[in-house]
Amino acid sequence: MQLAARFGTLSRPVEDEGDDDAELVRQAHRRPAAFEPLYLRYRDRVLSYCAFRLTDTAEAEDAASAVFLKALHALPDFRDRDGSFRSWLFRIAHNEVADRYRQRARRPEASLDLVAGMTDPTASPEEAAIAADAASRLRALLGTLPRREREVLELRLADLSTAEIAAVLGVREQSIWTAQSRALARIRDALRGPTDA
Repeated sequence: MQLAARFGTLSRPVEDEGDDDAELVRQAHRRPAAFEPLYLRYRDRVLSYCAFRLTDTAEAEDAASAVFLKALHALPDFRDRDGSFRSWLFRIAHNEVADRYRQRARRPEASLDLVAGMTDPTASPEEAAIAADAASRLRALLGTLPRREREVLELRLADLSTAEIAAVLGVREQSIWTAQSRALARIRDALRGPTDA
């Protein structure tokens, strides 16, 4: 999985899978084994989101597994009232990552190699170094943003629509547009560097 390839998704339109999801959810309500198509549809996106947020491949894989287990167990309670299945699933992912950050705060660890799992094994060493550097720079830039702006961009990088991000974070869509606009302006300013007076 190349996370660097995900960086360009901010302007890519999100495909509408809601109608399809609704039918798959109905089938999974009747037969839990029918959850597999939903899992296959969102596995890579959830894993990518978790990997980007957590930076450790093994922990990201554990988190993604936990997200799908929680979703499968909570599926009988899912009601398509305030958003799509995708926003519901990413709310679970968002909460799982937040829980893991809280656990890290209680039991801090020092990682020896923060980006070891972010490279594609088929990439050349040069491509891997460039991708790791780009991911590190983006993560550093995102780290300078206020929490809400950072969360909005991280969910946008996971291909969620504005409505889905609003549902995940429990805010209005206008708040998402405002936060995204401010975050992108801050990133543009940071990339430009200091200006001459």
